[in-house]
Parts: sequence; structure tokens; C-alpha cells
Amino acid sequence: MSASIKLLSWNVAGRTKLLGEQIDAVARQEPDLVCLQEIRPSTREPWASALGEVGLFHALDSGEFRNGRRLFNLTVSRWPLVELPAIAAPHPERVLSTVVETPAGLLDLHNAHVPPAQSRGFLKVETCEAIYERLARPADRHRILCGDLNLPREETVHGEVITFAENHPKSGASTVARLGYASQVLERWDAAERSLAEGLAEWDLADAFRALHGYDRRDVSWVFHTRARRKAGFRLDHVLASASLVPGFCDYQHGWRELGLSDHSALEAVFDPAQART
Repeated sequence: MSASIKLLSWNVAGRTKLLGEQIDAVARQEPDLVCLQEIRPSTREPWASALGEVGLFHALDSGEFRNGRRLFNLTVSRWPLVELPAIAAPHPERVLSTVVETPAGLLDLHNAHVPPAQSRGFLKVETCEAIYERLARPADRHRILCGDLNLPREETVHGEVITFAENHPKSGASTVARLGYASQVLERWDAAERSLAEGLAEWDLADAFRALHGYDRRDVSWVFHTRARRKAGFRLDHVLASASLVPGFCDYQHGWRELGLSDHSALEAVFDPAQART
């Protein structure tokens, strides 16, 4: 049996009418691990059942933490899953943490959907901070953080990261401006995004796409149209992985987004942990 691990991460945008097409697209890729964001209660069982039919028998979701909110995460695996304690994010359903019993050893898998910059209050900042707090530590097993991290705003060809700090919520901005704390808020916002975009690399969680392709690739995984009909896009979806997993492939399924299956591109990664032992 091959010790390779194929992961697919995708924000499926809560779609219901295109659910069948989404499921077929994922199943055709024959992944071992599937991390989905923006699942609805009505789509959870169809996803788990259909992927179970292609050998991914194990499924866990974060729906129990919704507290009335409609969307959550789902992780489906070819191998047994055990849920880890929830990361202390303000909306805990946005980060589903599990341990996977892979043939290459135990793997901590964190399936995340960080709120966008326009979220109410400081949800994005506090979510980034909570994820970093959990993951910024030594680990004795493989680890992956994947999903829609809603960052960064831009990466230059030289590897410089530009955050969304300037887009902090207007409500928060007006409050801190009156108090004279605007610069401190921007600094905290910038630091929170950088903690995931850059800081986790210091804790053996490197961006698999950039590690394989460098910074010349200008991919975007989410695109929106302005009223002036201009397109703007950002690379918001990521796989950060331990060096012990040895990524050999990591790339986007832009075609699924372009076909309208979601407003996000899926991201696939293939790891060969056996290479680390040779």
C-alpha cells in the first residue's frame, strides 16, 4: 500500500443546487482526506454518504458549535478520525481539529474557515490569534492547517506579504479612532494575519503551494466583481504542512470555480511521508 496522502480542501460556499456536481468533482479526484468549509446542515449527510461510497468512511463536523449560525466545517477521511478539543475561536465551528490515523502515522488536521475582514467586530483577528496560539508550539507528529484562511491581501514576487489590516471593520475603526488607538488596532490586525501567513512557518507549518511553486505564480482562489465590472482576486485558500509530510504536489482546481461550483477554487495536495525516512 502506498504511504502517500492526498488531501483536498474546498470552501463549497454553502451550495445546495450544485451539491451533486460538487460531490462528483471531489470524488473523481480520489482523495484520502477532504476538508470542506461552509457546509449546511442539509448538505452534511449527502457529502458524508457520497464520500463514504468511495472509501472515505470516517466523517466529523463542527456543527455542534454553531449556536444558531448556519455554516460549519466537515472533515472526511479514508482512515479513522478522532476529534481534538476545539480551538478557542470566537465562532468555534470555524475550526475543526482532528487526529487522523494515517498509514504514515498520526496526523493533526486542522480544517479552518477564518472570517473575512468585513466580519462584525474583531472575529477575524481573534480567530487568527486563536489558531496561532494552538499551533505555535513543537509537535511530535505530522500536522496540517488547511482551508479558507481569508488572507493575505497580496504576495509580491519577492515573497512580501501584504495583509488586510487596512480593511478592519468600520465599527471598530470609528471606536478606536475616537479613543486615539487606530494605530494599535491596525498593528494587532496586521500581526494576527501575519501569524498565520508567515509565523507558523517557524513552527514547521509551511505553505505547501509556495514551497513547490515559489512566488512567481500569481494564482487567486477567490474572485469578486465590482460595480465597475472590474475583477479582483485573492489567494485565500491554503495548505500549511509539516516538513515530515514531504509535499510533492499542491495546486488549485480553478476550473471548479470558473464553472460556478463554488466561489472558491479547491486546493489539492499530495504528500509522501515515506520520502522523509529515506
